[in-house]
Amino acid sequence: MRSMFQIAWTALLLSGVVACGNLENAPFRVGTVHGQLTESDASVAMVSLVDQPGMSSHVEEDGRFTLENVPAGPAELFIVATADKAARVRVDVMGGQAIQVQPVAPTPAGFFDMRVKTTNGFRLSAAEVSVEGTPFQRLLLDAKGRLRVGPLPDGCYTVNVSATGFPATRAEACAGPGERKELKVDLEVDEELLNLGCEEVGCEEGLVCAPNSKCLECFGNSHCAPGLSCRGNRCEGPGPLCAPCTGDWQCAPGSHCEVLPEGTAACVARCSSDDDGRPAAHAAPDEDCAAHCAPGFTCQTGRCLPDAARFAGCHAVRRLDTPCTSNAGCHELGLMEGICLRGACTVTCSTDSDCPSQRRCGTSPAGRVCLPRM
Repeated sequence: MRSMFQIAWTALLLSGVVACGNLENAPFRVGTVHGQLTESDASVAMVSLVDQPGMSSHVEEDGRFTLENVPAGPAELFIVATADKAARVRVDVMGGQAIQVQPVAPTPAGFFDMRVKTTNGFRLSAAEVSVEGTPFQRLLLDAKGRLRVGPLPDGCYTVNVSATGFPATRAEACAGPGERKELKVDLEVDEELLNLGCEEVGCEEGLVCAPNSKCLECFGNSHCAPGLSCRGNRCEGPGPLCAPCTGDWQCAPGSHCEVLPEGTAACVARCSSDDDGRPAAHAAPDEDCAAHCAPGFTCQTGRCLPDAARFAGCHAVRRLDTPCTSNAGCHELGLMEGICLRGACTVTCSTDSDCPSQRRCGTSPAGRVCLPRM
């Protein structure tokens, strides 16, 4: 009996020693990382661990940061310094110790311009994007499935996209310094959502719900922009300059569909220009280049675009005749010389050549303005 008691007591002592050893070793499993950024904005700056974004720290006004309880061993810091600069830094963390990294100089960051759509045109609901191993988690996309993700340090990433009724989709992409990379992701609709049809789910912007429960570009001419007609469930041209488009078939001969710097696609014509932006008299004409631009347009970087002194891009030209209550309202639409005349926006002019979209320069109570041709 006594020997059994001694054995039990010895086992208890040994277990205590082991437990104490574990407690004593715990601090040596993690360490602390100190550092300082040479450039930072405390309102957005943060430091985290790659693949462990939950372990993060803010950055002080002077650029200093402290990251505690970092697992001992090799690690990589994910650093957001400013709205457009970032960095990744490899460190070797010593258990039970604090290390000081060399001053970190952030570099221009990359961004992913997300463009998420559904394969059948259904409207997205609660669409989210996450970048694995980074603090960018569960970011909501807008109603058009768009979002700019970043700033991202130079490197390659796995991007996860999810939306209600759609299986999650992964994409691999790399972002270089200062790069804005468009990342297109198509989501496959699941069978349950497909059975509901577009009457219940709705269609993405630019599509209409047809009687067969499918999302189509059109099933009647009324669904198309002025100058376009519905053919084979597609709005086809010829559309005038600056008309919205999704392909060349919607544009008039001599023009093509192009994504403009303002972010939308429109019908544009090519031209030849000198460095000052005016048509070049010595330019040799060919089938693809127009020697002159249509009224209201000037030759800019080889394309006939709305006169920049009067219109803030093609989207502004399309705002002519928009209902208004004041001149200021027209200016906000991008019509630099906009006038609210009889409840609709127009612009001032001197001659017909100042008026785009097949308008004429006519007399009004507000002076000479661009008016629709009768």
